[in-house]
Parts: sequence; structure tokens; C-alpha cells
Amino acid sequence: MSRSYKKLWKLMIDKEINKTQLTKQAKISTNSMAKLGRNESVPLETLEKICTVLNCTLDDIVEFSEDEKEGMNDILKIGKITVRVIDNILQLTDAPDIVTSGDGDKYIGYEYIGEAYSGSRKYAVDEGDTLFADYISEETGNGVFLDLGCGDGCITVPCAKNGTRIIAGDISNAMMKILQERAEQNGVSLKNVTLCRMNALDIPIKDKSVDCVIANSVLHLISNPQRVLNEIFRVLKPGGRFVCREDAPGKESQLGKEYVKENQEYLQIINGIYGAYWSELNARGIYAKKYSWRFDRDSACRGIFGAVETRVIECGTPYFNRLVDIWLPRFAGRGFSDQVDVPPEVHKEVCDKVVTDFRARYGELFDTIGYHGVEGDIVITSYVK
Repeated sequence: MSRSYKKLWKLMIDKEINKTQLTKQAKISTNSMAKLGRNESVPLETLEKICTVLNCTLDDIVEFSEDEKEGMNDILKIGKITVRVIDNILQLTDAPDIVTSGDGDKYIGYEYIGEAYSGSRKYAVDEGDTLFADYISEETGNGVFLDLGCGDGCITVPCAKNGTRIIAGDISNAMMKILQERAEQNGVSLKNVTLCRMNALDIPIKDKSVDCVIANSVLHLISNPQRVLNEIFRVLKPGGRFVCREDAPGKESQLGKEYVKENQEYLQIINGIYGAYWSELNARGIYAKKYSWRFDRDSACRGIFGAVETRVIECGTPYFNRLVDIWLPRFAGRGFSDQVDVPPEVHKEVCDKVVTDFRARYGELFDTIGYHGVEGDIVITSYVK
């Protein structure tokens, strides 16, 4: 998506303020100012700070060109209609973020989870994701990669670093805002990335237009995954690939006994917190309803695609995830699917009570304990059209 900040430079001249002064007054980084000079994407928060200093609106400092989307206009189902843009994201669907009732297809989006989804590691780029992204970039070549359900950009960002042309689509604007922040934090340009709010059940892309598609952690959150697969097949070019990263066991057997003991304590704590949380909610007449749909993806894909290829990429990096960095923020943010129907105010009250109790019970250990693991090999299945 092409953007221009010519309006900003003109406004700065009118208000007699230079780049150095604006950088200091708006409290933005010199890197962000440099990106503005190159007409690159910056987080909405940066633009809002500038607007505050200049006493203006976003429309006064940035404009988007809908006919210069790095060649994406011929792919996206846009035509000549005017498309709303929010936080650098094309709004290509008006569908709600979550649908859990009614007679139609149901799905779970992560709009309200946002910041809580990955906790303090929301900007991290893991080795496994990087290796998988390298494979995606290799298979896409000079074509177009669709990251369907791109979320906070764990695959889009490393692929963008490789220079891959990407359509990154998700039902959640909040998650794609974090994607942009992740890119900025890692010094990755999104100039070849078109961000789109889209519904996986009706992908707004023309037939036979993209070369590679992934839908990581998406299909189980949709009640009609077959429809999504049909859409993926439709938008892929002949010879294009639907690439899936399989669940593979880690290599925890390589850990020492001291780590195994801490892992057991960690699991005891999170299971205890979750059990106490639901016991409190059950007493109030609120019961867990897990929104996750079982689906035999491999059989369904083999029924519509041609060839099937597999590849294993070796990976064995040790990692350590503290309770307070990942699991706890996601739990507190209602980030698990069985928490969707819990009223926010009730959730906060019960969550705060349970966490306070467990923090008192475990003392300093609560803030230091975590899970030790070793990344498993990356197992990839590609379904070729």
C-alpha cells in the first residue's frame, strides 16, 4: 500500500517547525522520522503524537494511494470503490470480530485480546518462526504470499525482512497494529506488505492470484474450515502451495533434571490458577465453553489439492518462558477460547482475586518461575494446487 506524508511536510512549513523540533516535541524516535521521510509505515501511535503537537488530524498529515499498492490492486477485490484505511490497514470486511451464536458460520477473532496475546514477547522473532518464514519466502520467490490470519506478525515480519511481497490478512485490527509495532521494533520495513482486515470465510482476493498461503492457528477457530480451504484453493495459482506447519513435540528430553522439576512446578501453578478461576466462576453460574472445532485438515486438503510434499527443518534452540511474561498476561486478557463468554468485569474480579492468592502462596517464586523447553524440529506439509 502506497502512502505519502507530503501533507505533513507542508504543514510543518506552515507552522514553522522542523524535523528535529517535531521529533523532540512529539517524543518520537529518529528512526520513525526517517521512515516518514521514506513514506514508510509507522505505528498509529507515532502519527497520533505528531497530530497532538501540530493540532491536526491524521487526514492532515498522511494520504493513501489506492491505485498504487505495489501491484496488489490487480489481486485484491477492490475495484474502484473507496476503501477505508485504519492504522495503515485496508478495511475489506465489515464482519464482526467474533461470531459464536446464530445459525451461520462461527469463528473466534482476537481483537479484544490484542496486547495480551503474546505478553511481553509480542515483539520477539523466534528462531522457529524465522526458519519457517525463510521456507515461505523461498517457495514464494518473486510471487505473492498470503498470510491468512496473520495475527501479530510472527511470520509476516520475518518474511518481510526477506523482501517477500505479502498480503497479510486478519479479522483483528488490534493484532495487525501489533504486527506493525513488531516490525518497527525489529527494524523491518513493511513496504512490500499490504495489511488487510479480511474474513477467511470470504477472502477478498481474485481467483488464481497468489503463490503461497499459510493459515497458522486459524482453521480450528472456525466452525466451517472446509469453506476456508476452498477459498485458499480458489485464490492460489496453479502450482501454488498451501503450507502448513505441523505441531511437533519439543526436545525437552534434552533438559537437565533441575529444569524438569521447575517445569513440573510451573504446570502445577498454572493448572492451580485455572482450576481456582473456574471454580469461582462456576459458583456464579458461569461455565467454560471452549470454541475450538475439530477438523481433519490433511484428509480435507488431500481431497482438493494435487501433490503433497513434506519437509523437516532441524531446530533445537533452548528457551525459557516466565509465567508472568506469557501465560499470565494471556490469561488475564481473556486470551483462551473458553474465556470468550466470561463477562469482562466478572473476569477481572475473579482473575485479580485468584492471582493475588497464588502470588501470596508462592512468594518470589511466582515472579521467577517459568517453563524450560527446547524447540522441536519444524515439520512442514505443503499441499500443491
